[in-house]
Amino acid sequence: MNYIKHLTGFFDKVANDKLLNPTHISLYISLFQFWNYNRFRNPISISRDEVMRISKISSKATYHKCLKALHSQGYIKYEPSYNPFKGSHVFLFNFSDDLKPLPKSERNSSSNFESVGKQVLDKPQAGTETSPELVGEQALVPSINNTNNANITNIEKGLNGQAPENKIEDDGVQFRKPNYF
Repeated sequence: MNYIKHLTGFFDKVANDKLLNPTHISLYISLFQFWNYNRFRNPISISRDEVMRISKISSKATYHKCLKALHSQGYIKYEPSYNPFKGSHVFLFNFSDDLKPLPKSERNSSSNFESVGKQVLDKPQAGTETSPELVGEQALVPSINNTNNANITNIEKGLNGQAPENKIEDDGVQFRKPNYF
């Protein structure tokens, strides 16, 4: 039993099944985990309380409804036990068999792909041409995580943790004096 192939086969079946909801999937995954603990031997004996706890189902009615739905739709074989001291039996089926690889003679890789003339990224778009002198430079793009870009209006107002600067003119020469107070 291949764990990944089985889950892949199960999710392939579930993707096409409109009758299952996340509660069914959660219940199946918890049953699959018990099957894994049992080294993939059928049947597994389950305890309702333990399966409900692992699958995060709090209602007994929902648990039984989902278990019966998985049984009726062929995902599991459920044999209920009406004895409170004996667990119910569940048989899980091997869905990895559905994923058998095709022989090379049956594979035709060229039919799966259509030829594409030119990729979209290679096509020039209007207004995105770069000049040859800027090709080697990296553009500085502001981002949320870039803290080096200071808001100029906040600096001028002194709101960015820096004090606004006062300008002093003396004989036509401008001096900047920081405002400490």
